[in-house]
Amino acid sequence: MKSPLQPPRAGSLRHFLLLWLLGGLWLLIACIVLVHLVGGLITLAREQDARLVAKLGRIDAAGGDEMQGVQGPVPPVPSFYRVSAIDGSLIAGDRMLEAFPWTATLPESGDPRFYVSQRSGTSVRAVAALRKDAHDPDRKVVVQFAEPMRARFELWDELPGQLLGWIGVAAVGMSLVVISGVAMTSRWLERARQALDAPQLDVGLYDGPSELRPAMARMHELHLRQREWVEEQRRFLADASHQLRTPMSVLRTQLQSAIAGDVPASEILPQMLHTVDRATDMANQLLSLSKLEQIKRAGRLQTVLLHAVALDAVMELAPLVAAKRLDFALEGDDGLGATGDPLMLGELLRNLLANAIHHTPDGGRLGILMRAYAATIELVVWDGGPGLDDALRPRLFQAFSATKGGVGLGLSICRQIAEAMGATMEIHNRVDGGRVIGVDAVVRWSQGP
Repeated sequence: MKSPLQPPRAGSLRHFLLLWLLGGLWLLIACIVLVHLVGGLITLAREQDARLVAKLGRIDAAGGDEMQGVQGPVPPVPSFYRVSAIDGSLIAGDRMLEAFPWTATLPESGDPRFYVSQRSGTSVRAVAALRKDAHDPDRKVVVQFAEPMRARFELWDELPGQLLGWIGVAAVGMSLVVISGVAMTSRWLERARQALDAPQLDVGLYDGPSELRPAMARMHELHLRQREWVEEQRRFLADASHQLRTPMSVLRTQLQSAIAGDVPASEILPQMLHTVDRATDMANQLLSLSKLEQIKRAGRLQTVLLHAVALDAVMELAPLVAAKRLDFALEGDDGLGATGDPLMLGELLRNLLANAIHHTPDGGRLGILMRAYAATIELVVWDGGPGLDDALRPRLFQAFSATKGGVGLGLSICRQIAEAMGATMEIHNRVDGGRVIGVDAVVRWSQGP
């Protein structure tokens, strides 16, 4: 069931504002008119009843002139009186005014009783009371006074000129203000739309409403990021196509050599297996990069226990460690955590650990160290390899800048994962006594300013 507080279905903002504001304005005006009208009618009714009672007291119960003793001009409202016996027979006054039919209900005290009657088919507002007969004090007579009912509603004739005049002018003026405001708002929104449609969105040149400026700035940022991402993907796909085309061409040449019998099978098959492994490694790295983009766009980060993720990565690569008879060490606080994503962090550790295993000589040492100090958390993957060449450092994290035996995507993906988790990544040689004894890959989270 739809909630009464649920906003209406989205449509034209201009139409909504016009209907909402003008509808509310005219509803308010209608309420004001109704209040004034009801108040005016009540006032007229009270004035008429008071006038009837006043005139009733001036009528001679013996049938004298109704205006006897009245000073001033004759009132403009027509009036009628009648003096009747208790049985309704006319004593004096207007014969056309019907006699009061409920004489038994009139109080002996002479208090007036209001009612509605007829005179020649016209509705009249009348008042009746008992009075003593001037000629016979022991006898009671019924004195009536009446005015046309239309006198109670004469406000209808005065309303257009007196009430609706100024309210109508005010309403038209306010309506013009509302319409002009909505029109101006529509022009501002049109400027915003044109700014968004511009090929090169410049927030500095935006001259629309200030409330929309944050949205425009956000859209500008999204446009820039989208263009950068599209450009990065274009370059990446071009490089990936080139990198995948190379092992496929090599594998085709090897197959042709094997079919032609130019090279013995015992020699060509290991070469083909190496080419397939290289292409497979490339495909896996491309899939990892695609998965990274999905996780980055989702933006859901949480506190991850570093030891648990590191242990999973070590168990997965344990056969490679055993194959090279490496001495491995996993050190650090079991409860140390950092902001990240378990899948992303696991991918980062597997890449760094596989790279360390590859460059560590047989029987060498490597490990993972987790440590925290001040407002910083570090995850270090270290090895006992020969170290980094100075010529390799500038392109260490560039995609497809492969070292010997690699495909050139692992470290690039690692840095992207670290940045997506709000961390930084550095790789440097570990030096002891002026001699390079290995490489440290450091992922660092800064927890403070």
